[in-house]
Amino acid sequence: MTRIARIHHAIAILSVIAIVAGELLVFSGYITAGVAVHIINLQMIIVSMFVKREDTDQTVSDKRVLQSLLLLLQLRIINVSMPFFFTMTLYWYPMIYGPMFVAIYLILRHQNASFSDIGLASVPIDTLYYYLNFAMMLGGALALIEYRILSPDCLIPDLKITSMITLVIIMFFFVGLVEELIFRAILQTNLQQSIGVWKGLFVASVLFGIMHSGYGLAEELLFTTAAGLLIGYVYQKTGSLTFVTVIHGTINVLLFGILPHTL
Repeated sequence: MTRIARIHHAIAILSVIAIVAGELLVFSGYITAGVAVHIINLQMIIVSMFVKREDTDQTVSDKRVLQSLLLLLQLRIINVSMPFFFTMTLYWYPMIYGPMFVAIYLILRHQNASFSDIGLASVPIDTLYYYLNFAMMLGGALALIEYRILSPDCLIPDLKITSMITLVIIMFFFVGLVEELIFRAILQTNLQQSIGVWKGLFVASVLFGIMHSGYGLAEELLFTTAAGLLIGYVYQKTGSLTFVTVIHGTINVLLFGILPHTL
């Protein structure tokens, strides 16, 4: 590896460490300091994009990892900075996650990622039926565990059909889809290409877990890291973004809608 390639690789490693440091500050209650670390990190990544680089496989991989990390930083900064326009927190989610589709699209286009590359290729109906059923069962099991950890407030006032439809749309097509695009289709894929399959899966899962630091619970960090490993492994084996999005969406619908009303 040349000197320039080593520099860019070091920047990618430093950026991951900075994300963990910023999230640990948020976890400890120092939200302003944590966001400041994220903003500095974001600027470092942007500047690194304009530094002369050699077009080797490693530098291309490192550049794609840095682009992936930009999405994490954007998501956290928008999340923390979002003004409270609504009294019902369910409606924050489209405002937080909606803008992420633009950045995700631009990065996927820049990286020449096809629908097949990110796991959106068409699958046979019988396979899809199996995927969806297994995904909902797995999501249900994970939701029960996480509910015992968080005991969160309900995001909907009741279990009427209109409330449930709203919750399902937001949790599947905003939260679930955006986070799975970021953490699995983009971040995990690029990390695995850069540092290896298992190391990439582990680092992506740790970052997925640490990004739940806002709850302030060590048990939640451990659970979401473990869940990230499981979901990431499922994505690695199936190559299906639909599969993992259904798992993620099912967890959130149960966790923030059905379970608080029924348990």
